[in-house]
Amino acid sequence: MDKKLENLFKNMQLTNPPKKLSGDILMHIEKIQKRRFQLKTVLSTIGSSISVLVAVYLFFILGSSIVNSEFWNVISLVFSDITIVVQNWQEFSLLLLETVPALTLALILIPIFTFLLSLNGLVKSGIFNKFNKYNYI
Repeated sequence: MDKKLENLFKNMQLTNPPKKLSGDILMHIEKIQKRRFQLKTVLSTIGSSISVLVAVYLFFILGSSIVNSEFWNVISLVFSDITIVVQNWQEFSLLLLETVPALTLALILIPIFTFLLSLNGLVKSGIFNKFNKYNYI
């Protein structure tokens, strides 16, 4: 059986790969990296733009509920009667915790956090680095 295998491989001709194969593979890899870079850049730009618009919209819509809440009245004590606030700082801090509009603040902070994540994606993609030509990752 070994002789049959030897005869089989002796009759095979060696095929060499085309001379342009390595260059074609590298060009294809570079094309894929450029597409990834463009996709990351576009998605990060769209994400940051939308999150800024949503944050501004929510700030105008929900900002009035913060201003009209008891939380704003308690915060205004800091600017009007600071000595009373310092003397009763423990009760003041508990009153702040009771009156804070947590849901409203969370709804405003979510698009701001999303904006920061999108901005991080833009910075990591290297869009701001004009001098580095091959910074795709």
